[in-house]
Parts: sequence; structure tokens; C-alpha cells
Amino acid sequence: MSVGIYALIIGLFKLGFLLEFVSIPVLTGFISATGIVIMLGQIPSLFGVKVGTGTATIIHDLFAQIPHFQGATMGIGFGSLALLIILEKVGAIWGKKNKVAWYFGLGRSAAVLILFTGISYGVNKSRVAKPVWELSKVKSDGIASPAMPSTELISKVFAKSIAPFLAATIEHLAIAKAFGRRNGYTINAAQELVYLGVTNFFNSFFSSMPVGGAMSRTAVNSATGVKSPASGLIAGSFVILAIFKLTPALFWIPKATLAAIIVAAVMNVISSPSVFYKYWKTSLVDFITAMIAFWVTLFVGTEAGIGASVGFNIVYYILVWAFTQIHRISSVPVLPAGANDHTQIVESKPHLGYRPGNNTQPIPADVEIFKPTQSIIFFNAYHVKQECLDVVQTYHSCAALRTQGDGKDRSWSVSGAQRLTILRKRAGIVEEPIPIRIVVLDFNMVQTIDTTGLTALMDFREDLEIYAGKGVEIKFIGVGERLRSAFGRFGWALVDAGSLVEEGGVIGEGGIRNKVYTGLGQAIWERHERADEGEMKIVGTEKV
Repeated sequence: MSVGIYALIIGLFKLGFLLEFVSIPVLTGFISATGIVIMLGQIPSLFGVKVGTGTATIIHDLFAQIPHFQGATMGIGFGSLALLIILEKVGAIWGKKNKVAWYFGLGRSAAVLILFTGISYGVNKSRVAKPVWELSKVKSDGIASPAMPSTELISKVFAKSIAPFLAATIEHLAIAKAFGRRNGYTINAAQELVYLGVTNFFNSFFSSMPVGGAMSRTAVNSATGVKSPASGLIAGSFVILAIFKLTPALFWIPKATLAAIIVAAVMNVISSPSVFYKYWKTSLVDFITAMIAFWVTLFVGTEAGIGASVGFNIVYYILVWAFTQIHRISSVPVLPAGANDHTQIVESKPHLGYRPGNNTQPIPADVEIFKPTQSIIFFNAYHVKQECLDVVQTYHSCAALRTQGDGKDRSWSVSGAQRLTILRKRAGIVEEPIPIRIVVLDFNMVQTIDTTGLTALMDFREDLEIYAGKGVEIKFIGVGERLRSAFGRFGWALVDAGSLVEEGGVIGEGGIRNKVYTGLGQAIWERHERADEGEMKIVGTEKV
């Protein structure tokens, strides 16, 4: 219930931006540590021993009880784990070519559960009182009658529920955004949070645990072409069938097999050391933040891990910003012929873009220029990205609308279309505007960019290509050595526009053309014309 209440408050009041104060390195450390904690809780069942609670206690007790490990239990547990891993690899390697391999990889947990439950029944059916290995002994009399959770219990867990709320919500939104981008639709974060809130609120009346979006089920739905909410009704019907008709079989499931299934599932959420090494190369602050989230969560608790890492992040950047000066210049002057094009420019509040004023040169209608006036880091990165994308969508047409077919394969999500309608209504745009061709990012006032900022920039490029087509260009101005170093450590190559590079620019990780221009005029007026079919060439540049 507590998780549901938090989600409803955040969703109904559209306070989802608060979740952006949790950076990607914090999430990586927190989720990885949580996965290890879950695994440590299941590992004793693989060996058939009992241990205490807490990470340090579990590790100590496991080593202390090595002489008491049960061979039969270890055989069932590690046999289940090995088969799960094998089936996953088989599905990944041969699944695209062979339907049988794909089904076994997809349903590996069910296959392992059925196999080892059958083995357990054959071995233990005549020795229920003293089985060879510990059984789950699941029993069910159906679904419990709904009942209000006790106020005493709510008061005890309400504050502690912040951690599972953050974990479920952030993972849910991340999954939704990822598959929305893959399948060409836009999610409404507030709507998703309200859904999570309603679900978890009413679940509590049936003694259910907090729930969120599932990566595995979402991946299955995406891979099998599910497009409507009817899939949830079908899946729910099978769950009800299992509760009422299949529980006698669940009695014989070995606990070691259940532990193996949980361990195999959780292994996928633990980030590899290379991820943390990338944080180290990109930003020392991000690395320290991830380590605080990881180790405090692992040995102290989830609430302490989230609180300590987010608190460190906020305090650090408050101190940094306390000594940062931000300059604001009002317009783009028209330069005399032959003048050096190192133009200093700044945003106009409504669009974060440049617009003509006194003695200024207007920019072409198919070009947008954005100049962030501060560093792009975890608490503003996605806000800046969304502001830039809103301008593009408001003042420029969508490639999908220009090329759509008969509309039979329409998306069920209408959040993106509704938002676009509202943006254009506010801007007073009635007719469909022209396409966008060039987006210029002026980083003259950007002093720092972190992992979350670079990830948001990559997301902006992907969203821009989805909206405007692959032909849209992103160009950079004023990228200093410090920023170039951060881009390089992150894995993106930056080169000067005048350098000898391959046609089309240098492509780094994430598909961004990383060409840096010396000034605004060069970036805007560099024109491409089609010389022959399929060939593009530069025909000249002009100075503003």
C-alpha cells in the first residue's frame, strides 16, 4: 500500500521530475547491490543450510557451515542453475534460426521447474515426512479475501517503502522508455506512475508484494508482436488457473530449484565491472557515487544506500555550482565580411534557441540552435534534452507523418501525439511546419558533462532521428578540451569540422556525428547538395 501511495502522489501531481535527482550511476550501484543481496538470500538454499540475516552474517555463516552442506540439495540446486544458463545461451545463439531453441530459451524457467518438480515427486512421494531435499510445500486454497492492511504494519513500513518504490518506479520507467523507443511510441510517465500506484494500492488488500514492470515479460511481449492490453488479461487468466488448479504439483518443487531460478534471474541485473570502470574513466564523481550506492546498500540497507549516494551527489554539485558564473548575451550580431566567426550567443527563454533581433541575422527555417547556459549533469540533463526536443517537434514536421502508410499498424500509445498537439497549440502553429535539417549545439557555456548528460545527449540523437529521419544532422560548437576529454572517455570521437575524416563525419558509440565547428556561421551555412544519386558533397560555406 505504501508503494502505491507514493506512486499515486508522484503521478497525480506530475512530480516525476523528482526521480531525475537519482542519477544513472546511483541506479547502477543500487540495483547491482540489491541483486547481490537477493542472491545471497537464496544461496543458502542451494547448499541446504540455514544462515542469519545481513550480508556480512550470511557470508560468515556460509563459510562456517561448509561441513554441513547437503550433497543432494547441491546437486538439485546447481543442476537447475546450470540448465537455466544453458537454455538461455541456446536461445540467444540459435533462437533466431530455430523456433524450438527460441521457445526453450524463452520458457527456460518453466522447463526447469517442470523437470525438477517431476524428479522431486518421483524421489520423495513415499517419504514426505523426511524428503531427500527440502520441498517448497506450496499450498493454496485460492485467492484470499480482500482485507485492509493493519495500521500498525503500515506505520512500520511506510518510511522504508521509499526504497522499493524508487527501485520499482525507476526500473519500470526505464523499461517503458526503452521499449517505447524500440517500437516507435512515446510513454506518459505520469500515467505510468498512476498505473503503478493503483496496482500496488489494491494489491495490498490481497497481501501482495510491491510490483513493477518486468523486463522479461516486456521483452517477450515485444518479441511476439503484442500490441494491445489484452495480453495482460490472457496472462492473468493463466495465473488464476495455476492458483486454483495447479497448486498440488507446486508442493513438490525443490527449494533449491526455486533458489536457482531466482539467482539466474537476478544475475542479469548486476552490472559488470566494466560499467563501473567506464564511470571511473568518464567522471570520478560518478564512480564515487556508484560505489557509495553499491557498498552502503550491500552492507547497511537500501534506504541508506539511496540516501547516502543521492545526498553526496547533491551536496557535491551544490558546492560546484556555488562558484560557477553563467554569462548571458542577448543576440547574434551580423559580422563584417571576412570577420572571424567566433560568435558569442545565448538562448531565448521560450525555446533555448536563437531568434533575430536588432542588427542580427535570422537563421534558416530548417535549422535549430540550442545553447545550454550551464553544465549538463544528472539533475538537468533530461530536462535540457526534452526542452530541445520539444522545440524541434513544435516548429518542425515529423518524418513518420510524412511517410506513414494506411495506418493499420497504429500504436496504442497516444501520449506523444497528444503532447505534440498541446505544444503546437501553445505556439499558435496551425499548418504542418517544415522538416528539420540541422541541429546546432553550442557548448561554449557548458563546463562539465557527466555520464547521465552524455546518455541524455545520445537519447536526444536517437529521438531526433526517430522524429525527423536519419538525414538530420547534429553539429557542435565550442566544445572545450575538458568536454572533449569527457566525450572521449565515454567512447565518442570528436574531430574538428575541417579535419580530414570519412564522408559524413566520425560516428561514435550511439551513432552521433561528432564534428566540431569553429563558429556558428560555419555550422549553419555549410550546405550539402545531391550531385549524383546516392552521393552527397559539400559545395561551400558562408559566414554569418
